Amino acid sequence: MDLIVVAMDDSPHARKALEYALERFPDRTIRAVHVPEVSEFPTGTETTDEIVTERVAEILEEAEAIAAEHGREIETETTYGHAAKALVSYANDHDADHIVVGSRGRSGAKRLLLGSVAETIVRRADCPVVVVR
Repeated sequence: MDLIVVAMDDSPHARKALEYALERFPDRTIRAVHVPEVSEFPTGTETTDEIVTERVAEILEEAEAIAAEHGREIETETTYGHAAKALVSYANDHDADHIVVGSRGRSGAKRLLLGSVAETIVRRADCPVVVVR
């Protein structure tokens, strides 16, 4: 299978990465993979699981809409864990040909404190990785 895994979240950088993959790999299967970060979701009247489920659905529906704007259909998937490690594991487990990820462009102390999902993916992936700015 010619599979391109695109790291998908709700950022403009992820949208650019998806658009890049759609344009660059017209004959390959594109799969937008989202890794929810549960710690970012507030708790309230709804349970965290319900909030996460709703938000994940919104993000993946947006990915499908972006693909439709490009005249394409994509596959979507959710996996869990630390974003970079989960995406690399997912790509390895599914024999992905490439991973496409957006770069948030962090620098300096913020990058050192938070780390870089894109950088970790580049270092750990067994397949080629494209980082889109």
